[in-house]
Formats: sequence, C-alpha cells, structure tokens
Amino acid sequence: VDQARLRRANNEKLMGIQFATNNVEEGNGAIALAANVGADFCDLNCGCPIFEATRRGLGSSLLRSPKKLGKLVSGLVNNEHNMPITVK
Repeated sequence: VDQARLRRANNEKLMGIQFATNNVEEGNGAIALAANVGADFCDLNCGCPIFEATRRGLGSSLLRSPKKLGKLVSGLVNNEHNMPITVK
C-alpha cells in the first residue's frame, strides 16, 4: 500500500478510505491501516466493473454472490477498531 496516499489534507474534516477485497482478513488489515492514519470511515468497493477487478472476484463481481458479500461485510463491520464501514 502506498502510504503516501493515506493522509488527510489539512482542510479535510472527514476522511474515508476505499478498498477492494473479497477476504475478511485482508479487509481488516486495510481497516487497521485506515485507522492508523486517522480515517473516519472505510468503504468497501462493490461497484468497479473493470475486468482487472472482476476477474479477481473484486468490485462489482461481489454482487453476484450475495451470501459471500454478506459474510464479508459482517466480518468487516465487526472490526476491532470500531471503524464505520460503507459499501459502494
């Protein structure tokens, strides 16, 4: 992860970090990084339609498996940092 991109601008009152994953452990790692840089919330990307993401089971391909997506979101929402999670 390019940590130089994970920073809040001086004029930002609210900062969110968006990530793409299909794995709870990986997602919780991203949440931990976001918490360490002071993010206010994280967003799970479920909208990206590009082949590079969907061929790896990321982005909009998650919408094809609602049960798997539900388990993923549940695992992310119950994170140790109490970080709010949105899904886009």
